[in-house]
Amino acid sequence: MKEHDNKRLSLLNKRLSLLCICSYSYRALLYRKGETTCHRHVTAAKVDLTVTSIEIGAFNGWCSLITITLPYTITTIGDWVFSGCSSLISITLPSNTTTLGDWVFSGCSSLASITLPSTITTLGEGAFYECSSLSSITIPSNITTLRRSVFYGCSSLASITLPSTITTLGNCVFSGCSSLSSIALPSTITALGDRVFSDCSSLTSITLSSKITTLGEYVFYGCSSLVSVRLPENLISISLRTFQGCNKLTTIKASSFSTTTLVNKKPDGFKEILMKAGFSTSNPDEIIFDRHFMYQEQDLYYDWKNWARTRNMNDRFPLFNAAVMCLKWSHMKQIFTLNMPVVNEIDVLTGLPLFMLAATGSTCDIESVYNLLKECPSAMNIMNNRHDIHSTERTRNRGGCSTRVVLYWV
Repeated sequence: MKEHDNKRLSLLNKRLSLLCICSYSYRALLYRKGETTCHRHVTAAKVDLTVTSIEIGAFNGWCSLITITLPYTITTIGDWVFSGCSSLISITLPSNTTTLGDWVFSGCSSLASITLPSTITTLGEGAFYECSSLSSITIPSNITTLRRSVFYGCSSLASITLPSTITTLGNCVFSGCSSLSSIALPSTITALGDRVFSDCSSLTSITLSSKITTLGEYVFYGCSSLVSVRLPENLISISLRTFQGCNKLTTIKASSFSTTTLVNKKPDGFKEILMKAGFSTSNPDEIIFDRHFMYQEQDLYYDWKNWARTRNMNDRFPLFNAAVMCLKWSHMKQIFTLNMPVVNEIDVLTGLPLFMLAATGSTCDIESVYNLLKECPSAMNIMNNRHDIHSTERTRNRGGCSTRVVLYWV
């Protein structure tokens, strides 16, 4: 009994000294899975060397925790591990860390700075959600995607460095970053999520990657300091609500816009600019697939001309896709008139001229084939003129006679 009392006294002393030595065996004495309340008023913690992966929610809700020491053995920090550690001021991540789970530092409102090791390849969604004291951060080059709400509510974030490897910013990534006045977006970015910069009230200017093809709902909602913006060159669709709440925005520049001045007091000002530039509420992909998309955004406007001149992931123009789908000429013509020069090109996947591509399907439309050929009569000779790619030539000797054989690829 005395030995048992001594153990209890020893444990009590550890708690009173506010020191927690965390290993899997000892953690069970202090941590109950799923607990979200302040835990034992612990202010300092140290994770044991035997630990390589910190389990889900291990320190969730330890709101008095100020500092913690992690061993070099740590490679993975799971979901919600430090969520709600509102007193955590600093933390040094081991150089071998590869994964930070979802919402891992969410609600760490006192965390002012953190260095992410170059070894990190996965940054979970909501990782720094409402870390309102975080002022700057550099994203490692192994990261290609910033997932949903990663920096949501980081109201002190004034500086962030994104690597050239980033291709996607998910929904609400920088939503509520009210101190962010500018940000350099890498030219590699191809997609921006909805509300990605919503309520960035200090943002005055931004340059968007030319590879971005869609700007969805509320991307810049509430960016009350944004004065002007240039849309991506390859933009195909944009929501009417993209710039909602941008009260100072007066200039929207784009290669397809003849009018760039936005009158904020006019409710349909942005809509008028889009309509004058030839944007339409009809989704051009509906023609290709001959069906109506049930979940199409009602306020999304499409630049058909840009769409017709943009290659897809297979490096094909929409007109070639239409030919493969054997569309009727009434539909094919709508695409053709938007990008007429493409009729002179060769399909990158099959090596066929456009009219031949339209003729290969079992349901080919003879009117489409005829009109495409009529628009490019030289296509009949394309195959013969491309000996280096589509034909081979050799000479055979038969009984002293020389025979010239030409094999054409058809």
